Amino acid sequence: MNNILSNRRNVDYAWLILAVCLFMMMCTQGTRTAMGVFVTPMEEDLQWSRAEISRVLSLGILVGALSFVAMGYLQDKYGSKKVLCCSLVLLGATVMLTSTVNSIPAFALIFGVLSAFASSGVSNVTIHAFLARWFHKRRSLAISIASAGGSLGPLFFAPFTAYLIQSLDWRASFLVTGAIILLIVFPLTVMFLRDNPPDRKASSDLSEEGQSEEPEKEPVGPLFTTTWTQALKTAPIWQLSTAYWVCGVTVNIISIHFVPYAEDQGVQKIVAASIFGVMMGLNFIGVLSAGFLSQIFTQRIVLGTAYAMRGLAYACLLLIGGIEGLWLFAVIGGLSWIATASTTSAMTADIYGVRNLGTINGVTNMFHQVGGAISVFITGEIYGATGSYMIPFTFAALTLIPATISAFSVKERLYSYRYNPVDSPIYSTR
Repeated sequence: MNNILSNRRNVDYAWLILAVCLFMMMCTQGTRTAMGVFVTPMEEDLQWSRAEISRVLSLGILVGALSFVAMGYLQDKYGSKKVLCCSLVLLGATVMLTSTVNSIPAFALIFGVLSAFASSGVSNVTIHAFLARWFHKRRSLAISIASAGGSLGPLFFAPFTAYLIQSLDWRASFLVTGAIILLIVFPLTVMFLRDNPPDRKASSDLSEEGQSEEPEKEPVGPLFTTTWTQALKTAPIWQLSTAYWVCGVTVNIISIHFVPYAEDQGVQKIVAASIFGVMMGLNFIGVLSAGFLSQIFTQRIVLGTAYAMRGLAYACLLLIGGIEGLWLFAVIGGLSWIATASTTSAMTADIYGVRNLGTINGVTNMFHQVGGAISVFITGEIYGATGSYMIPFTFAALTLIPATISAFSVKERLYSYRYNPVDSPIYSTR
């Protein structure tokens, strides 16, 4: 009886942890993703060119990329809570400090280096790996729910920061958003997060009566790793990383340049930010749908379909144009935006296990951010030379073709423990 009650408490606490992770993703990802709203006000106030701002933002994405593997390794070695808490303090402080910048070097150091480094510790790399330890059977769904915070964040923060900028100024907006991270998100993380479940079983493995539905020994996949370098010798990580590189190209270019692109077409800032916010809000539906569908279909089918939908969204943006093209992109793109992140993380966990998941997630996410850094930088340079977004947006659209092919080509039924569990003498989940 006591064991049943203890298991039930583990179930309840896991969902509480998931709620905290969702809120954490909402605030941290919302703050970073809403950066596009700041481009034109900083451009006008500080007399910086859009290319100069884009260089700093691309630097931030690149620094984040190089930090992912390190943050994943630190998480695997020292635990999630320490990494998340330290990262939140540094992120909140640097966002607030961004309000003081008056030069490109200061902006590059504070936002492009320090804040980017901190954000890598509160990202899909760390949060998805953390949740994978708490959830087993419903891993895809749990990671998708947490990722939904990444869509709710911009839904709130994009119009919220735009309102603060119009009512006060861009400096006050940075102060407020940084304070939210320090004074609300950080205390919640300290109070409620635990590195691992009290017992070996994840919460989602428990029945209504609190008894395990699985045999005592967890299933092991054929590619479950004892060291993260083993994963680099297998095909799935490179297929997922290739597709994720394209994901970085196609989402970061929009995160930074969507609002300026809309403004260039005569759309008011608050309207452009609202369209962007709606797009991010639709991620909530898209990512949850991906989580549910991953319980029914193979994850590679869900992932490949998401990339194909994003390609269709880009086609609408480029071929239809105007306010109609913006809204069609927001609707179609929004449904596929974060769905790729949650599905990639869940598939990675199912193929390689959780022992070195932080580091392995760091590798795939590094590819994502490198793609993002390249796209943001090149877009800023091309815009500076041509005054148009047509060339970089077209390039981004075309990259979604190989991404879709790469996602569909993952041999999930061969390598995922969900379809091919094996007994391993060298791997243990304890």
